[in-house]
Amino acid sequence: MAQLIRSDLEERLKAWHGEEWHTTRGRVIRDIVYAVDTGLVTTVSFIAGISVSLVTKNRIIFAGLVQVIAGALAIFFGSYISTKAQKHFFENQIEREKKEIDTDPQKETQEIREIFAGMGFVREEQEIAVKRITADKQRWLKFMVQEEIGISPGLIDNPFEIGIISSGSFLLGALPAIFPFFLFKDVSAALFTSAASVLLFLFILGVLKTRITKMHWLFSGLETLLIGAASCGSGFLLGRIAVKYFH
Repeated sequence: MAQLIRSDLEERLKAWHGEEWHTTRGRVIRDIVYAVDTGLVTTVSFIAGISVSLVTKNRIIFAGLVQVIAGALAIFFGSYISTKAQKHFFENQIEREKKEIDTDPQKETQEIREIFAGMGFVREEQEIAVKRITADKQRWLKFMVQEEIGISPGLIDNPFEIGIISSGSFLLGALPAIFPFFLFKDVSAALFTSAASVLLFLFILGVLKTRITKMHWLFSGLETLLIGAASCGSGFLLGRIAVKYFH
C-alpha cells in the first residue's frame, strides 16, 4: 500500500539541499534520540537506586542487565505496535481516497479546484491543473493523498525497522550507565563513573542532534544534559524513597 504515495519528493529534497537528512525520513531522529535518552536515564537511575540495597557488584550487574533487556524489549514492542497502528491508519486513508476517486470523480475533481483556489490560482489555471492531475490515476491519488489528507511521501514507516532502531538506540544509551560496573570492583567508583559517563553522553547526544536541528551545539548539548540530569536525579530520588519505605 505504501507504494501508492511514492513520489519524487525525497529525491527533490536531497537534490535541492544536498543532505540525506533533508528527506522526509529525517524524523527518525526523534525515535533515536528518545530511545537513547531513555536508555541512559532509566538505566543509571535504576542502578543508582538498587546499589543502595544490593551492595555487591555482581548483583547490581545482574539486576541492571535484567532492567536493560526488559527496557529494550518494551521499547521494541512499543515502537512496533505504535508504528504499525499508524501505518494501518495511513493505508486505510489512502484506500478510502482511492475508492472516492473511483466512485465519485466529480467531487474529487472539485476538491482539486478548491485546493488550487486556496493557493491563489485563478479559474483558468485551476482547470489546467485539474486536467493534468486527473489524466493519470496514480498522479491523481498521490496529489489527493498529500494535499487533501496530509500524508506526505515517506511517512509510512516499517514497524519492524522502527522497533529495531528504537531498541538498538535504547541499548546504546544503556551502555555508558552499566559498563563501568564491569571495569571497577568498588561499587561507589563504578557508580560515580557511570553517572559521569551518562552526563557526558547526554552532552554528546545534544551536540550530535545539531546535525539535524541546526541549533547551536553548545546550547543543544547543555539543554540535553540538564534535562537528562534532572530526569536522572528524579529517578534516583524516587528509588531512594522506595528503598527507605520497604526497609
